[in-house]
Amino acid sequence: MSHHEGDQRDDYYLDPKEVLSQYSVEWVSLRKSYEDLKQQLDEVKADLKEIDVKLEKGEISEQEHMTQYHEKWQISTQMVQVKREVEGRLYEIQKEIRAANRQLKQQEAERLRRDRLEQERSNAMIEWMSLKQGFELVTQRRNEIATEMDRIELQRRQGKINEEVFRSKRVDQIGQLAELATVESDVKRRLAELLETIRK
Repeated sequence: MSHHEGDQRDDYYLDPKEVLSQYSVEWVSLRKSYEDLKQQLDEVKADLKEIDVKLEKGEISEQEHMTQYHEKWQISTQMVQVKREVEGRLYEIQKEIRAANRQLKQQEAERLRRDRLEQERSNAMIEWMSLKQGFELVTQRRNEIATEMDRIELQRRQGKINEEVFRSKRVDQIGQLAELATVESDVKRRLAELLETIRK
């Protein structure tokens, strides 16, 4: 049975926080071992110097010096090897910790970006709903003016108002319609911008 790439990514995904937690424990333990090894190596070096001093003072023979020196040298060689292995592992852990920290920073940046986008969408939705109501009011007012224009046109035809009054009212209504058209255009443009933000 085959697995999709996405499934594999899920199967082998490690939370950077868990990685940091695991490596932190190992790091502390290895650092202690590393410090202990350094101390032991210092003690071996001190022992080697002491053996040299004993030889100089004639407290031990050349043969005893060689035997004791060889024993201590073997011990120090093994310690140096272990120390190198510990150093290598510490270096690897350090790389893993840095990688996990980078991943955590990326995740945090992505979370902040998503939060910011969500907030922008939320704000855009509130403004969009408010403007939509305003747009409907503008449309309603335009219809009212159109109805009023029809009414005074009828009054003019019936002779209920003279031409001068008719023209005055018509100019005022056309001015109101022009203002409404400008507002309507601005609102439409802003609604389109908000809709684009909401759909992100």
